[in-house]
Amino acid sequence: MKILNVDADCWAALGLKKLFISRGVQVTNCASFCEAKRILIEQPIDVMIIELKTAVDDIESSYAFLRLLQALYPRISVLVLTEICDAAILNFFARELKSVVILTKKSSLASIVQSVNSLAEKSPPASTRSSVPTLSLQEFNMLKWLAHYSSQQDIALRVRLNNKTISHYKRSIYLKLNCENNVQFHHRLMQYGFNRPPVG
Repeated sequence: MKILNVDADCWAALGLKKLFISRGVQVTNCASFCEAKRILIEQPIDVMIIELKTAVDDIESSYAFLRLLQALYPRISVLVLTEICDAAILNFFARELKSVVILTKKSSLASIVQSVNSLAEKSPPASTRSSVPTLSLQEFNMLKWLAHYSSQQDIALRVRLNNKTISHYKRSIYLKLNCENNVQFHHRLMQYGFNRPPVG
């Protein structure tokens, strides 16, 4: 079995190598999605382990990468390790990326090994459906706009939606992420990696 670990700060790299080397598993590490794309072209990979948000990539770029990965390499199984504990975000990823298994970084080594082994055997991941509210695709896409622009009116002009629609999305996101005010909301956005200036 060949594992590709995308790990910007190398928090898991050494542990994974030590954990799997005795089992004859080859673990390759890289720091970014750009490097991962190059490795995927050069060698076959069975399981990919990634962080949902890294020091280099925010959750939006992680989502885009995972969608591309599923389209181009459907045989590769993916395990996502994350510090994010907001159920609305995690349920969004579980709903949109059905073949991805999501674990917290605090998961036991046994559950990580079990997940990797079941992914390698192509066992279908257990359903992660929850009664907790889930962000819609539109709400998820709105996170970046809300992070980078202070005015709902600016956002409405840029995405060509009515100001009231933006307001509705924002209220719905606040409820689903249990944010009571702008300070809490923007703190969450920073946790998701939306703390870099907008492009373009």
